[in-house]
Amino acid sequence: MIIFNKAQLLEELDIAENTLRALIEQRGFPHPRKMGAKLFWLVAEVVEWLQGCPRAWGGSRELQKE
Repeated sequence: MIIFNKAQLLEELDIAENTLRALIEQRGFPHPRKMGAKLFWLVAEVVEWLQGCPRAWGGSRELQKE
């Protein structure tokens, strides 16, 4: 699979739509792309974002201590 539609993305990440919006606005999650009237996300961009996240989000980066 190369792309996720919104339903697939929400299911794959096991998050609600509000959480997705917050991730995009506050955490640098990839913005959706648009083809016609349909929104989609590139799987490669989602994977890259997840790999840069703290381990709590499934990534490889350690949580930063404050």
